[in-house]
Amino acid sequence: MRRNLYASEAEQEVLEKLWDQEEGIKQSKLLALFEADGKEWKRQTLNTFLSRLEEKGLVTRENRIVRTNYSREDYHYNQMKAAIDEMYEGRLSNLVAAFVKKNTISESEAEELIRILEES
Repeated sequence: MRRNLYASEAEQEVLEKLWDQEEGIKQSKLLALFEADGKEWKRQTLNTFLSRLEEKGLVTRENRIVRTNYSREDYHYNQMKAAIDEMYEGRLSNLVAAFVKKNTISESEAEELIRILEES
C-alpha cells in the first residue's frame, strides 16, 4: 500500500521544525518553537497536525517525543518521484522534455545536465 507522503502547508512547517532538530523533540518544546516564531497555535492545533503526519507515516510520537520518519532529502525525493510518476508516466525524460518546451535553458545549464547524467 502506498502511503500519502503529501503534507499540507502547515504540516510542512511542522516537518521543517522537526528536521531542524538533531534528535526528536518534546511536543511542548516544539510548540514553544512555533510560539517563538510568532505562531499562535494552541497545543490542540499542533496535536492535530502531528496526528495527521503520524497517520501519513511521516512522524512517530512516543512518550511525547516527536521524530520524523524521513529525512528532508528523502521526503523531497518521494514528492518529486510521485509527481514524475503521476504526471510524466514515471519518466524523467518526459519531465525534462515538457520543461524545455515551455522554458529555455542556457547552454551552460544544458552542459551541466549532460555532465550530471554522464556521472550517474
